Amino acid sequence: MKIVQLNEAVESIENGASILIGGWGPYRKPMSFVKAVALSSLKDLTVLAYAGIDLDMLIGAGKVKKGIYGFSALEGAPGALANFKGARTDGSVEMKELSEYMFLAQFKAAAERLPFYPTRSGLGTDLLTVNPEIKTIEDPYDGQTLVAIPAYSPDYAVIHVNEADEMGNSRIIGDRYIDVLFARAAKKVIITCERIVPVGKVQDSAIKGIWVDKVVESPRAARPGACYPDYEVSEKGFKFYNEATKDADAFNKFLNR
Repeated sequence: MKIVQLNEAVESIENGASILIGGWGPYRKPMSFVKAVALSSLKDLTVLAYAGIDLDMLIGAGKVKKGIYGFSALEGAPGALANFKGARTDGSVEMKELSEYMFLAQFKAAAERLPFYPTRSGLGTDLLTVNPEIKTIEDPYDGQTLVAIPAYSPDYAVIHVNEADEMGNSRIIGDRYIDVLFARAAKKVIITCERIVPVGKVQDSAIKGIWVDKVVESPRAARPGACYPDYEVSEKGFKFYNEATKDADAFNKFLNR
C-alpha cells in the first residue's frame, strides 16, 4: 500500500531536490503539498512547473534555489505573482525560462530515455541566448537547424488528481495537461488526490500505479485553484493571497496561518 500522510510525503524529500509540480497555472495544482513544503525545513529546491502561485509561494517561503518554468501566470485568476517578480528582479533565485513546448520537450526526452528532444521551438528567439546550455543541431536528412532540448528527469513529480487507489492508479477528470508525461519522466511520483477509491474502481486511469511511489488523500488540495469538476477557482482565495504577498511581514503571517 502506498497511502501516506501529507507530512510523511514531504519528509521523504531531501534538501536540494528537484520537484516537478503538475497542473497548469491555477488548475489542479497540489497546493496542500506546496503549502506543507513552504512550512517545512526544506531548502535549496529546484522547482519546475507551468507555474502559478505554487512557485510563487515556495519562492516567498525561501525554499527555491532555481525555478524552471514554461510560463508563470494566473490564467485569469485575480492577483499578481509578487514573490516571483521580486526574485526575477533582484536575482535572489536562479531562473530558467523556456517556451511551453521547450519545457514539455525535456520531459518527453526523459520519458523516452533519449538524451535530448529535437524541436523548432525557441528558434529565432532570445530563449537560446539566455539559455546558452541549450544547443542547436543540424538535421542529418535535410540540413535544417533544430533545437536540441536536453532530457530532464526530476527527482520528484507531485501531481494532484481526482481519484486514486492505494496502488497509485489515478484518475484525472477533464484536461490532463502534461501530467501523464510528468509522471513518466520523474524518478519518483507523489500523488495527492481528492479521494481514495478501492482498487479496481479507478475508471480510465491516467497515471498508472507502477509509476507512483506515494499517495496522499487531500480533499480540496488545489485551493485556491480549481480541480474540475469538484470546485472552481476561488477568486476570494487568490485576492487574499495577493494581499499577503505585498510585503514580507504579511507573507510570513499568511504562512503561519
